[in-house]
Amino acid sequence: MARNQRRGFTLIELVIGISVLGLLAAVAAPYLSNGARAYNGTQAALYTVGNLRYTSERITRELRDIDNNGGVFAIATPVNTSGNAITFTKADGVTVSLSAVPPLLQISYDTLAAGAKFTLSDQLSSLTLSYYRSDGLPASTPADVAYIEFEVVLDNGNRYAQRGRVALRNRS
Repeated sequence: MARNQRRGFTLIELVIGISVLGLLAAVAAPYLSNGARAYNGTQAALYTVGNLRYTSERITRELRDIDNNGGVFAIATPVNTSGNAITFTKADGVTVSLSAVPPLLQISYDTLAAGAKFTLSDQLSSLTLSYYRSDGLPASTPADVAYIEFEVVLDNGNRYAQRGRVALRNRS
């Protein structure tokens, strides 16, 4: 009598193999999802930090160009208290307004699309502007202002802050 000798896996071997693979997948899945979560968190943080850097540099560039007309800087916003908005005239005669209404930080120019506001950041938590004299004491009038300090805080679930101090140029 000839026997048919087929070799293969039995049903029990297949069930055990699938069970072991399932167990390995259950152990490995949290590590893979933690890696993906860490990657997404890092990408969000990098986006926010880049946005913070851009916003701070833009504010610095605009503030440096405030017009000094006969020793008085052309700042329309009261300088005797800290605030979250500023309106000023640049050396080229353009009036600039920087306003913070969280989560938006917006800038507008009187020469571009009258009244249109351009968004610098859509993640704003707070903006603080403070005005100082050359001796470091708080300024009381635009003629006293030598420095403007600002602090921008952006939030994407984590808070990222940056401070800057802008020395106004003494052009007459």
